[in-house]
Amino acid sequence: MAQIIVGLDIGTSAARAAEVDVSASPPALITYGQVGLPPGAIVEGEIVDQNAVSEAIRRLWAGGQFSGSNVIVGIAGLRAITREIDLPFVPDNEVDSAVRFQSEEVIPFPPDKTILSSQVLADYTSPDGDKMRRVLVAAAHVDLVDGVIAAVEHAGITVEGVDLVSSALVRALSDGATADQPEAIVSVGAGLTVVVVHQQGRPQFVRTIGSGGNATTAAIAAALDLPLSDAEGLKRRLGDQTPQVQAGERSAQPAMVDLVGEIRNSIQYFASLPGRLPVSRVLVTGGGSYLHGFLPMLEAQVRLPVFAASPLSRMDISKSGVSAEQLAQVGAVLSAPIGLALPEVNPAVKKFNLIPPEVAKRVRIRRLQTRTLAVAVAVLVLLLGYGVFKYFQVRSAQSNVNNLNAQIATLNGEIPKYDLVVAATNAYNAGLHRRAGVLTSAIDWPSALGNLIAITPLNVEVQSFSGTTGNASTSGAAAAASSASPGSPSNAIGSVPTSLTGPGPGLTSPSKWIQAIAADTPKLFISPVPTSVITNPNGSVSFPSSISVTPLASLAKNASLQ
Repeated sequence: MAQIIVGLDIGTSAARAAEVDVSASPPALITYGQVGLPPGAIVEGEIVDQNAVSEAIRRLWAGGQFSGSNVIVGIAGLRAITREIDLPFVPDNEVDSAVRFQSEEVIPFPPDKTILSSQVLADYTSPDGDKMRRVLVAAAHVDLVDGVIAAVEHAGITVEGVDLVSSALVRALSDGATADQPEAIVSVGAGLTVVVVHQQGRPQFVRTIGSGGNATTAAIAAALDLPLSDAEGLKRRLGDQTPQVQAGERSAQPAMVDLVGEIRNSIQYFASLPGRLPVSRVLVTGGGSYLHGFLPMLEAQVRLPVFAASPLSRMDISKSGVSAEQLAQVGAVLSAPIGLALPEVNPAVKKFNLIPPEVAKRVRIRRLQTRTLAVAVAVLVLLLGYGVFKYFQVRSAQSNVNNLNAQIATLNGEIPKYDLVVAATNAYNAGLHRRAGVLTSAIDWPSALGNLIAITPLNVEVQSFSGTTGNASTSGAAAAASSASPGSPSNAIGSVPTSLTGPGPGLTSPSKWIQAIAADTPKLFISPVPTSVITNPNGSVSFPSSISVTPLASLAKNASLQ
């Protein structure tokens, strides 16, 4: 997750801010901005015109694209200093108390007007065998800090931390190239010049010089009788071969020489301290470092390698949306705001924070309120989302109920039609049942008589014939069931009384008739019963006979009448 920090540097000539993603590797510059300050608004690092500074910060945020309004602000000046203190070993949580107890010996401000912050530099054992701690102490006068915080908060910005510009410069420009030897960083501002000597990213010496680029501008303005704004423009053109510019360059030389001399003296003083290694090189940054001829003059005086330095060489600038050429023009003035946003190189070392306790408490309360509000909003959003979900869930369920009711109403409307269909089906089935009963008990007489004629012996004549349908002992259902045994006389569905004549003597013709009935296939007739045999005068015989009609002769088995 990105960790975005905004550093705010309020210099003599401008307020500058840089937003940095410190979770990226390398750190990424997201955006930056600067707004000029009127002359006299800042004097020696202290705010004189709070309204002008607040208005500049408001315009800075209005014109910039900063994602937040929480900042770490830098302070510099004669009332913001660092000192090294050697303490008997105390636990980490007691270092601040021990520093405050001993700070009166090395801090020139009244204790009740001093804000302290400390970093443990090293643990060591003294020649006497005592375990000691060397601590770097940052101290600022409360009036300096309160003035900066008041101006920033008046602009609607929240101050989360107050750090020294000198420490910010080390974080912004130290690249570890001279880890074994001290390195000097010189930031030439408009009204102040900060000289900080560090080793492995830990400041060992800090001096603030109450002079900067404005001294050169004032010298040009006085020598050529120009307004300060015109003198500033001419100063930026130093090096041009025009009479006025050359005159301005000559008038600027004394101020440049004085400033270079102060920087040289500061570096030489550090080198004279016992136990210090010599400075290996000098990195120069800040708007005053652009002054024509300044770097060669400084290099000649300190007799060390001098380089123009920019924090952008160690950063990812692709997210800023600004070209490398454009950033190169402002890189030197961004060292302080970028360094204020960057963390310490060593994660075990905490950054200085000179924020007053009451302000820190106010920030914590505001942060807690913000988080509480964020949680409340999140809960409200969740509840609202849940409510919307339940609402649509209820609406969906109601819609389903409505659809089911509509389907039920449709089905209810179809019930009368269904009842009619059921009634018609029942009537149809009943008709089929009655038809089956009728067809089973009714005799297909054409088929039956045709069969009877076919099986009658050739020399036997039928003298009379009548047919009778029905059997008192057989119902329609029983008759249908009797088709399984159609040869049973009890299952006969009718009878045929006949009177026949055939050749004699005696039972010859009746026997042939009975045999013909018995041999019939299919067996439409069974049980021929001759009632008597009469011999006629011509020798023939007459015999009445009654034949039972089987279910095989029914209309259900034959289709001639269907």
